[in-house]
Amino acid sequence: MKTYKLIHNLDFDVTRSVHDMAALFAYSPDRDSDTVLKVHYDGSCCQAVLYTGEKVQQSGAVTCAAGISGEITRCVKLAVLEVLTRFTGEQPRLPWGILTGVRPGKLAHKLLDGGMEPDQLPQYLLDKYLLPLQRGKLLKEICILQDKVLPYRKAVGIYIGIPYCPSKCTYCSFPSGIVPQDEESQQNFLNFIEQDIDSVVKLISMHSLNVSSLYIGGGTPTSLKEKVFARLMQCAAKKLFLPSVREFTVEAGRPDCFSAEKLRIMEDFGVSRISVNPQTLHDRTLRLIGRKHTAADFYRAYEIAAQSSIAVINTDLIVGLPGETAADIEYTLTEVAKLRPQNLTVHTLTLKKGAELFGSRPTLSALEAETVLDKGAQAAAATGMRPYYLYRQHYMLGQLANTGYALPGTESIYNIQMMEERHTVIGIGPSSATKVPLQDGHHLRKLNMPKNIATYTENLQQLAEKRRKLFEK
Repeated sequence: MKTYKLIHNLDFDVTRSVHDMAALFAYSPDRDSDTVLKVHYDGSCCQAVLYTGEKVQQSGAVTCAAGISGEITRCVKLAVLEVLTRFTGEQPRLPWGILTGVRPGKLAHKLLDGGMEPDQLPQYLLDKYLLPLQRGKLLKEICILQDKVLPYRKAVGIYIGIPYCPSKCTYCSFPSGIVPQDEESQQNFLNFIEQDIDSVVKLISMHSLNVSSLYIGGGTPTSLKEKVFARLMQCAAKKLFLPSVREFTVEAGRPDCFSAEKLRIMEDFGVSRISVNPQTLHDRTLRLIGRKHTAADFYRAYEIAAQSSIAVINTDLIVGLPGETAADIEYTLTEVAKLRPQNLTVHTLTLKKGAELFGSRPTLSALEAETVLDKGAQAAAATGMRPYYLYRQHYMLGQLANTGYALPGTESIYNIQMMEERHTVIGIGPSSATKVPLQDGHHLRKLNMPKNIATYTENLQQLAEKRRKLFEK
C-alpha cells in the first residue's frame, strides 16, 4: 500500500483536497508514513515536495491570489497533482479535472453570476481546473437552462423524507430502515412528521416564503401501507401544497411497493411528478443488489403510471451495477428510452462506506463506464431530452457524474433547488436538510436532521427551533 504523511503551512485545512489528488495515484494518508508530502504556500505561490527515502521530487510554483482560501486550495491541488505525476510517471484520468466537489455547477454559476460571459466559461474551467472542454460546455448549458427554468432566487423548495424501504439495496448507504410491517408503528412515525410539517407551516407564514416545489422522498414513501400513505399525502397536500407550488413530486421508485391504489391517492392530492425506478432491467442483477422486484414488475408499474393523470414520470438507472457488462447497460438504456419517460436520471455506481458493496471490485472499467454514460446522453437526446442538472459523489466509479435529463418544460424545480444550493430548501423528517443561502448566493446556513429515527423523534422540538433560527440570522 502506498501512503504519505502530509505537512503544510496553511492556516486552514487542505487534507481532503490533497487526499483527493493523492487518491488518483492510489496513495492514502498515514501520519506514520516514511513518505512525506510537503505543501508550502508563500503568500503568492504554492509548491509541493515529495520526500521518500533518498528521492525528492518537487512541483513547479503555482501562482495564486493571496488570502482567498478557494483559490489557494485550487493551486494546492494543481501542485500535488504535478508532483505525484512527476514522481510516479503516471498520468491519471481526469474526467472532471481537479473538480472534486459534489456540485460542479455551483462554481459555474458563481463565475457566470460574477459577470463571466457564458462562452468564456469552458475555456476558463479548462485553464484553471483542467476540466475537459466538453464538460465545461455541458455545465454552461445546464446553468443557462436552470436560470430559465427557475429565474428567481426566492423560490423555496420543501422536502419531506420518509426513511423506509421494503428492502436494503446492496449499493445503498442511505440511512433508510426496513419499513415496519405493523400499521401502528407507521402511524406513530407519521405523528412526528405531522408535527414537523406544522412547524414548517408556521415558518412559511412568519417569513412569507414563496414555496415553488414540494417533494416527498426517502427512502421509499410508497413503502408505507395505503392507509398511512393516504394520511401522509393528505397532510402534505392540505398544509404545504400552496397556490405558489408549481410541482408536487413523490418518489414511487420501488415497483415492489407500488400499487394502483397508491397511484390514485397521489392523483387525488395533485401530485404532478413521480419516479418509477428499475435501476436495471436484468432480473439477475435485481436479485443480486437486493431489490425485491423484477423487470416485469417495473413495466407493470410504469404502465399504470403512464395511464394516470400525473404529467411527468422520471426513471432512474444505474451504470456499473455488479456483474453488468456495457452491453447489459445499453440494453436497459435502449428499452427504457422506448417507454419515452419525460425525465431520465442516469446514475453512476457509487460505493459508499456503509453500503454492503463498499470495497468490492467494479465490473466495468472507468473508460467503459464513461462510454456507456455517453450513450445514455445520446439515448436521452434522441427522445428530445436535454441535461438539466448533475452532481457527483465521492467513491464514484470512474470519478464520473449523475445526470438528469428532461423534455423541455418538464425539468424538476426541486432538483435544481437542492443540487445548486442557490435557493432555500426546507427539510422535514429524518436525514432531511434545510439550506438557507446567504445574500451572496453561494454560501449558506444549513441544518441536517438526524439520520437516526429515534434521535429525530426524541429531539423534534429542539430541532425545529434550530431550523427556525436559520431564518432569523
